[in-house]
Amino acid sequence: MSLLLVCIAFSMWPAQAKDLNVVFIPKARDQDFWTFMRQGVERAMQEDGHVNLTWRGPAHNDDIDSQIQILRIYSRPEVDAIIIASTDRARLVEPVKQAAAMGIKVVVVDSAVDGNAQANFVTTDNYAAGALAAEQLANLLNRQGTVAVLRTIAGSGSTDDRARGFTDYLKKNAPRLVIVADEYGGGTRGKAARGAATLLEKYPHVDGIFAVNESTSDGMLRALRHAGLAGKKKFIGFDTTEFLLDGLRRQEIHGLVVQDPRQMGYQAMRAALAAAKGAPIKPALILTEAVMVTQENYQKPEIRSLLTP
Repeated sequence: MSLLLVCIAFSMWPAQAKDLNVVFIPKARDQDFWTFMRQGVERAMQEDGHVNLTWRGPAHNDDIDSQIQILRIYSRPEVDAIIIASTDRARLVEPVKQAAAMGIKVVVVDSAVDGNAQANFVTTDNYAAGALAAEQLANLLNRQGTVAVLRTIAGSGSTDDRARGFTDYLKKNAPRLVIVADEYGGGTRGKAARGAATLLEKYPHVDGIFAVNESTSDGMLRALRHAGLAGKKKFIGFDTTEFLLDGLRRQEIHGLVVQDPRQMGYQAMRAALAAAKGAPIKPALILTEAVMVTQENYQKPEIRSLLTP
């Protein structure tokens, strides 16, 4: 074969797809939520077939400094895309902007980052999810009485949006339900349990409670049990673990707002890969839904698939 024919033959051979280096930075390592999300991430990776994944996050979702440090460590030329679940929507702005300025495609998942340096934001409609919690609690309390809200940490976009959706719904649709406490419990189960215990000591006669995420729901259930109040207060939690499902079965929790982190992870990885290949997904905001899980529906197949990793 002549040299010309050899060159033609090689030029016609299909080019090998480049493996893309993607870094996923979750909020924490101590919540089941991220196990669900990683399953969705890995499904999208398998469909593409050319992804190297690095998964690294802080131990707890209130360790903002560690998350910023991790983002800076992985903002380097060989990284094609970063997916990050922001612990603080304001403090992550500059490090995200710096990563994007290096040509790294940044996708934000679950919890917002201010600014517009990111290619996509994939999240639950958290405002609507908070309103869903408020509607359930209002119905349980016949739309009158007192309510307490237990948040996690200030600056967490997703959970603040849930609290805002919750409070706005009650003001508009159940004005006789009065929010007597709206407090931050902390970013770990232990801190949330202590914060919940303090809240219950200050407001022992509160009728209903809304906890905005997995750690605060966990902490509130533990505090209610310790105080002998489990089942005596109408309690709406957020997210799912086996511990929280046990509370639901025992009627100590009267509803869990459950997201679809698998779908969030899947869509975030798809968006990151598309952006890295120069074909970003539109629109920039990708919303996933949440559902209300109760003792009446938690055993339905379509619900059960959302409840265990």
